[in-house]
Amino acid sequence: MKTIDRMLFLVTVFSLLFAQTVGASDGAEVFDIKKGEIILTINNSNSLQNQVKDWLSSVNGTAGSLNIEPSDGIAIKIPLVPPYKVNNDWITGTVTEVVMFISTSKTYYPTLLVFTKEKGLVAVHIKNKSLQRFLKKNKLFNAELNLTEPSIH
Repeated sequence: MKTIDRMLFLVTVFSLLFAQTVGASDGAEVFDIKKGEIILTINNSNSLQNQVKDWLSSVNGTAGSLNIEPSDGIAIKIPLVPPYKVNNDWITGTVTEVVMFISTSKTYYPTLLVFTKEKGLVAVHIKNKSLQRFLKKNKLFNAELNLTEPSIH
């Protein structure tokens, strides 16, 4: 009996580990807004997850526009695996996914759409200190993209 219980336990553990690995490997999707298609998938690594956590900790205000999605540029959809708890002036809750919108328009600032389990979604602006480095690392950088921060009054 003990051998059967141990085997069932190991099968269950390996099944859970495999399921988590499959979910974590789905990665981030980069969407070309004008073309209307996914142009790249980025592996869901610790580095990617840490990048999102950095963005979430560098929020400097909410996006005031009702038009959250720009008409051009890119959108990067990143699931958080596991979900990440955030508690700051703009976001309180367990973040499950984010979408970073970046446009070429000089009047559209990079906007992070944050999905939480508790409150649905919120659109925020971030301090962009690491955004250019992230884009270059993932071969997404384009000098025409507007990476400036909105002026805070």
